[in-house]
Amino acid sequence: MKTVIKCATLCTCVVLIVALSNAYSSGARGTAAASAAMAAPTSPASGFTLHIDAKRHFPGNPNFIAHHWCRPAAGGITECQLYDSDAANARLVGVEVVVPTATWKTFSKSEQAMWHYHRVEIPKVSATLPGMSPAAAKKVVASMLETYGKVYLLWDASANNQPMGKPFVYILK
Repeated sequence: MKTVIKCATLCTCVVLIVALSNAYSSGARGTAAASAAMAAPTSPASGFTLHIDAKRHFPGNPNFIAHHWCRPAAGGITECQLYDSDAANARLVGVEVVVPTATWKTFSKSEQAMWHYHRVEIPKVSATLPGMSPAAAKKVVASMLETYGKVYLLWDASANNQPMGKPFVYILK
């Protein structure tokens, strides 16, 4: 009896391994279902739904648009991933962290100097919120006026087609 159970268990395992192997090698890793499973709601990559396009984030070309995809994060901050376009294969070229004014005030003077005040920055960068109604966009912009942002550029995609150069904190002037 034990031999029959062991054999049945072994056969089940072999069938499962073969099925998983076939599914993986046949391209399941690139299917929408696989992608959805990878971006499950419990993933830190989920929730980047606020879309903001803004100029003046790249020193090589002030008119090059930084495509922000933002979400609220722990501790009252907002995190934005910056891409060189809105295409499905867009390249991640930077990150922006946004904090409320009260948090920014707790920073040292040297740290504060690396942040930009959104009340001043937003009018300078021709910001748009694609896909959002004008009324909704106005509310989002109003909620961001009393915040500060710090942009970390991984590379200047407006000047280089490859991720070359040193990463840096870009300070809007």
